[in-house]
Amino acid sequence: MLYAVSVFFLLQSMSALGFIDLAIYGSWYGKTGTKITQTMNSLGLLAALFLFWSSTRTTGIARFNRVLPLTAASLLLISILWSVDPRTTFTQGIQYFFLVLGTVGLGEAWDSDAAMDLMALLCGLSAVASLVQFFIFPAPGEFPGIFSGKNALGQVMAVGVLAALHAARVRRGRPFRYICLIALCTIVGFMSKSGTAILTIVSFFGFDILGRLYLRGGNSRITSICLAICIIPIAIIFCMNEDSILDFFGKDPTLTGRTMLWPLVVDQISEKPILGWGFYGFWSALNPAASQVFEAAKGPTGYLMIWANSHNTMLEFLLAIGFLGTSFFIFLWVRNLVMAVKCMNGPAGQIGLSSVMLLIGILLVGTSEVVLLSPGQIWTNLFFLMGFFCEKKLWLARKARQWEGRVPARR
Repeated sequence: MLYAVSVFFLLQSMSALGFIDLAIYGSWYGKTGTKITQTMNSLGLLAALFLFWSSTRTTGIARFNRVLPLTAASLLLISILWSVDPRTTFTQGIQYFFLVLGTVGLGEAWDSDAAMDLMALLCGLSAVASLVQFFIFPAPGEFPGIFSGKNALGQVMAVGVLAALHAARVRRGRPFRYICLIALCTIVGFMSKSGTAILTIVSFFGFDILGRLYLRGGNSRITSICLAICIIPIAIIFCMNEDSILDFFGKDPTLTGRTMLWPLVVDQISEKPILGWGFYGFWSALNPAASQVFEAAKGPTGYLMIWANSHNTMLEFLLAIGFLGTSFFIFLWVRNLVMAVKCMNGPAGQIGLSSVMLLIGILLVGTSEVVLLSPGQIWTNLFFLMGFFCEKKLWLARKARQWEGRVPARR
């Protein structure tokens, strides 16, 4: 029962079940929720409650801080008090809160390596389903697979690569299985043609190599640190010459108009810098300021560019929950990074390495997409889940040291 509910919860949290609604009703501009999406969302809330309830029976095994993640979710929900669209803020805030509840249950009920195994498998199944859709039901234009768009597909495939790389490091007896999963998710990720996802996948391979060297210790660790230091100036050169490099690869230097949108968003952030416009509030049709941004974002041909978000995580955080809420989420990111580094140098090197890779991936994707602010995005779920796993490992190691200190040495 727990396994089945966990599978459904993870699939729902990565929006992999949306293809059911698309297959039956199709897609059109301005489409709202159907009976299928409403049913799926309701089942997702029930699954989260079940997972959280299941975790209460194992609390004595390893406690971790639930207050901070639930505070983050509550902060988004509380923004209904000043949101320009309270109804949308309430709906999305409830889904986000229950996502965190379910993630707490997953963190308590699952072992970290088993959970990463399951994540890799589900991402691999999503890749297979996307390929089936591509070859049997081909559609012109972009390749979104079973997801709502190519970027969503690419991000799930990037997480699939991350999870499979972790499994390949810890499950040495079954390398072929994970090599196939890594190759499958990489191929489908490249097929999505999502530049951000491709960059993230390539980065994961690079950091996996560096991490393997680091965890070996000795001279290998020194080599890993030196290579990491050498990467820094390369990254700086890339940032300084980003337009030229993107143009060389045939990519739009404006990131498909995103960079032209950002100054307009900054102006709106300055209107409500402390608390923001409310979770999912600004881009509502009820907000006149959003209409002004839409009008100003017209391209040179007069075509109205419709945006669902800022296409930048930091800007969207500031827009939605202001400086105070953004600072809290930055604190959570830094806290997770500190715990991941402690795990790498202490009781759980592999999960610590994967957590560091995840946090770096969030930074990479967050430059042109919005992460950690959607209840139906795989990064949100994994961000809290990996933080729970690292905290659990550190808690168990601390308890083990305390127990050893109490046991008298044998003579």
